[in-house]
Amino acid sequence: MSVTLLDTPALAPRYRDIATREVMETLAELDMVRHVCPPEAIRTRVRAWDLHNLQLTVMENRWLRYGLNSRATTETVSIAAQISGQTARSYGEHRRLFAPGEISLLDCSSPFQSWSAESSTHMSFRCTFAELCLPAATIRSAEGDLTTSPLYELFQTHLLQLYRFLSEEVPAAAVESLGSATLELARAVIATIGQDDLARNDVANQALLTRVEAYVQQHLRDPALSPESIAQAHHISVRQLYKVWSAREVSLAEWIMRGRLEGARHDIAKDGSAGIAVIARRWGFIDPAHFGRRFSSAYGLSPREWKRAQSIRDSVRTLVG
Repeated sequence: MSVTLLDTPALAPRYRDIATREVMETLAELDMVRHVCPPEAIRTRVRAWDLHNLQLTVMENRWLRYGLNSRATTETVSIAAQISGQTARSYGEHRRLFAPGEISLLDCSSPFQSWSAESSTHMSFRCTFAELCLPAATIRSAEGDLTTSPLYELFQTHLLQLYRFLSEEVPAAAVESLGSATLELARAVIATIGQDDLARNDVANQALLTRVEAYVQQHLRDPALSPESIAQAHHISVRQLYKVWSAREVSLAEWIMRGRLEGARHDIAKDGSAGIAVIARRWGFIDPAHFGRRFSSAYGLSPREWKRAQSIRDSVRTLVG
């Protein structure tokens, strides 16, 4: 679920610039935020999503300039996906223009300037150097251009898909996994810049496994989810998928089954108005009888017995309360 932190069209024009400054200064250590257009032309919207171990922020703006003129007190980076429009950025002696689809890393502890002219939308998240668990020199060497990493396209696909999923209902069980996967992939992209082939391959395989896990979590409700569809989504063969997954103790099919069963078990307990067959279909089970057998095998109770037990428990809690 998103939280709207700022929506300037809802404000009187004279308050829009200062409201933008106040919101952005709570999100990052900045000493310059201003719009370079008349107050009535200001259109800035900021929304945030909590993924447990990181916060995603989507900013829509126009004619906005912000930055840092002196070193920050905390070493942090911002990783952003440009969704629409263009964003220009200068840091040190470098200046870059980021177009839709491009992914960038910015060292937010060093001076920088960022600005957009016409309408621009980007999604970003911030993390500290400590959270990345990488040397500061390695992180700073990745600033501006992540495309030299062999994992760039994998990370790019992940972030752009993640942006599209923000408008959908993502199962609660998948939210934490998505946050962890995003951070792990960011770490892997940075770590593989400038490394030898052997080190790159090791990190690349681990990053691919992380991305596959996140993808499965996102698509557990899809009855068409299969090794073939997973491999196709990641532009690899089914054989390569199984080879990468072999590092896990549980088979891919069993991991998918466990995730679906746990999601269904949660919904049966919480959604008393929905029928068991409806919930089974919601979690990718086309055959209710097959769902019942797998549920009983996993939990020792049939779905109906589990639902009854939860109803009794809730009634007892109500009486005690």
